[in-house]
Amino acid sequence: MRIISVLNQKGGCGKTTTSVNLAATLAARGRRVMLVDLDPQSHCAAAFGVPEKEIEFSTIDLLLDPPSEAMGPSRIAACTWEVAFGLRLLPSTVRLARAEAPGGGLMDAPDRDRRLSRGLSVFADALDYCFVDCPPTIGMLTFNALRAADEILVPVETGFLATRGAERQWATLRAMAERLGRAMHVRLVPNLLRPERALDRDLLQGLREQFGDGVSPHPIRDHLDIREATAFGRAVLEHSPESPAVEDYQQLADWLETSPPTEIAPPEVGVGGVGGGESPDAVGDSFSNRVEVSARAAELVRRMRPDEAANSTMSGPVGHATGGVAPPAVVGGVLRLAQPASIGRTISVVGDFNSWTGDGLALVPRPYLDPSHVGIEIPIAGGTRYRFLVDGRPLLDASNPAVVEGPDGRPANVAMPAVADSAGIR
Repeated sequence: MRIISVLNQKGGCGKTTTSVNLAATLAARGRRVMLVDLDPQSHCAAAFGVPEKEIEFSTIDLLLDPPSEAMGPSRIAACTWEVAFGLRLLPSTVRLARAEAPGGGLMDAPDRDRRLSRGLSVFADALDYCFVDCPPTIGMLTFNALRAADEILVPVETGFLATRGAERQWATLRAMAERLGRAMHVRLVPNLLRPERALDRDLLQGLREQFGDGVSPHPIRDHLDIREATAFGRAVLEHSPESPAVEDYQQLADWLETSPPTEIAPPEVGVGGVGGGESPDAVGDSFSNRVEVSARAAELVRRMRPDEAANSTMSGPVGHATGGVAPPAVVGGVLRLAQPASIGRTISVVGDFNSWTGDGLALVPRPYLDPSHVGIEIPIAGGTRYRFLVDGRPLLDASNPAVVEGPDGRPANVAMPAVADSAGIR
C-alpha cells in the first residue's frame, strides 16, 4: 500500500479536489484505493455526497483507538464508505477539530504523532493506494500524515502567492525530513492553471526551473467541469467522462504510477539552498522567526493598521489589537495570548489550532494576568497562525510583528515555539 499525503499550508489550492479526483481515477483503473480525510472541515465527504449525520466511524476514531489487527473486508466495509467502485472513504467530522485541543485525546497519547501510521497499517493488505487529505495547517494531524506517508503530493495553484508559498512548503518538508531523520519523497502538482494567461505560464515555468523533476509535467487546468462535479458530490470522471479535466487527471495518475518522486533529504549542517540550513524548529519560512510578509499581505497590513493615536481602535475589517500587551509566548508546547478586556464585549481567537472554525476560543481572566486583561492558553504542536475576533470582527495582534497570509488570503499573526520546545515530535 502506497500512502500519499496531499499537503499544502495554503488553503484554497485544491487539496481536496486533487485527492478526490486522483483517487477516483486510480480506482477506475482497478486499483484498490482509500481516501482518508484528515481535515475537520470534512470536505471529502461533501465532495462525494456523504451526509455527515450518517457517519458513524471517522478519522478521529481511527486516531484515538487504532485497531491492533489487520482488517478483513467486512470490518473495512463497516468503517468506510464505498463512494465508487474500488474507492473507499474514511471521512472526518467536526469531532476531529477537538483532537489537538486539551482533553481531545490525541495530544495526551505518548505516540501522538504515530497514530495515523498505526491506524492505516491495518488496511495495508487490502489496498493499493491510500490518499490522506491534510488540513491547511502544521499541527499534530499534519505531523501524523507526514510520518505515515510514503510520498507527499503538494498541489500548487499557479498564482503569485501560491507559488511563493511552494518555497515555504519545500522548506517545511526539508525541516520535517530533518526532524524525522529520513528523506521526504515529494511531488508538486500545478493546479487551477489557466494556460491562456501569460502570468500563469510564467509562474508554471518558474516552478519547473526551481523544482525541476519534482513538478508534474501534467498540470491540472482550471475546468468548470471540476467545479460542477464537486457541487454535485461526484468525481469529475463520473460527472463528465468526456471532459478534458478527466484527461488531466489521467495524465497525472500516469506520472504518479510510472515516475519516481523527488527526494528531499535531511539538510546537512550549514548547507543552504531551497529550505536548506534551517534549524529543526524552523518549519518553513512562513513559520519561522524570519517571517516574510508577502506583498499583498504587507499592503493589507499597512492600510488596516490604525493611527498610532488610536490605541485600542480598529480600522477597516481587520485592525490591530494594541494597549501594551506582552507578545505571545510559547512555553512547554502551550501558546499564551492576552488582550485588554476593554477592547470589546467578547474577545476570542481563531487559528490553525481549531481549523479557523466557529466563533473561536474565548479569552478569559487568568491569575497570572493583570485584572484588566483576558487571556488564553492553547496547546500547539508547532508554528501556528492566529487572529483575534473582537465582537465578531477580525483583529490582528499588535504585540506580535510576525504577520503572514491566513487561509483566507488576509493577514494573520504567527507564533513559533522556541528551539527547545518542539512539542515532543519524535
